[in-house]
Amino acid sequence: MKNQSLFWILLFAFAISSCSIEVQQSTRLPPSAVSDSTPTAIPDLASTLGSNTVTTTKIPPVWAPLNLSGRLVYINGATVDNVLRSQIQILDLVTGEVTTIFAAPKDAWIHYLTVSPDNTQLLMSYSPAAGDNQVSQDLYIMPLDGSQPPRLLFTPPTDEDDYTEVEWSPDGNFIYFTHVNTHIPFEPGQVYPLYEIYRMAFPNGQADKIAEKAYWPRLSPDSATITYVSVDLFSLQNKLYVAQADGENAHEVVLTSPLPPDIKDAPIFSPDGQSILFSAPIPAQSYQPNWLDKLMGVRIVKAHSNVSSDWWSVPTGGGVITQLTNIQSSDLFADFSPDNQHIASHSSDGIFVMNPDGSEVTMLIPNPHAVAGTVRWIP
Repeated sequence: MKNQSLFWILLFAFAISSCSIEVQQSTRLPPSAVSDSTPTAIPDLASTLGSNTVTTTKIPPVWAPLNLSGRLVYINGATVDNVLRSQIQILDLVTGEVTTIFAAPKDAWIHYLTVSPDNTQLLMSYSPAAGDNQVSQDLYIMPLDGSQPPRLLFTPPTDEDDYTEVEWSPDGNFIYFTHVNTHIPFEPGQVYPLYEIYRMAFPNGQADKIAEKAYWPRLSPDSATITYVSVDLFSLQNKLYVAQADGENAHEVVLTSPLPPDIKDAPIFSPDGQSILFSAPIPAQSYQPNWLDKLMGVRIVKAHSNVSSDWWSVPTGGGVITQLTNIQSSDLFADFSPDNQHIASHSSDGIFVMNPDGSEVTMLIPNPHAVAGTVRWIP
């Protein structure tokens, strides 16, 4: 992280207890010119982060009465030498075995991860330790067994380009990722930076922009459709959108409610593709800038994930929204179990599971450091 002003120092201090996935973004001076944001593929598979060590521990599977199976791949936080560090762990839901496949070094941070459909590789949004160079938030790939350390997936066009989220299409043919350059000067009244969603044929295809003013991409189980969050750069409100996998025929998912939430985050299709789950606060708790925000000129960056939220659902074609949970947690991110019988959710409180209708919420792993992250449920 590069905190270059009192503003960023104070913002971090107030946000660290419930930071969003993007709070950890690096900060740099604005570029003198805006460059093409198309990345350049790296053809060789050489590691870019040195060696890697895999460790294993075990915890009591107190969730055994739920008869869960498979593994959870997730981002966790751990204190090492009095410094909070992020790591990637895999929990075996049958045995309680916890394997740490990658531990980020000091001053590095893991923001987001996804697993390949064949469960052999992992992609992550990652900021390495600064060293003597500027730090960017880029996409890295590594084997899921941790046998090799992460390597940079492609070279960003400039040091100011950041990649905040990455998703694999279920058919394995494409990856989708969100690009942003937070150092482009804002226009008067602008509250969001310009987020863009790209699609790239994996592993060495051309990256094509499929949505602008958008983030949080997730694919339908059949890889035919994408849902994402679209934003007005000059408003605190955002909207759910659905489009074809290539970005064509995009349209808003209209939410029907006496008080529809202004903030929608982390959408995910239901297994049958007929509905979308999303994170949102109860409408009465929509974010309003406080006195410190106004004094410091705080500009909203990415999702309002530090707002206490719950899981909701809406038909894919739009309609009446249903509140699924009443947990009032933040940094929510979900994934369905392979048998579609449960949902795992990463939150600032911990990783919990629930039924698809939001019932029987059960905490599996606490999150004492309130580290934001993602979780994937694999066989």
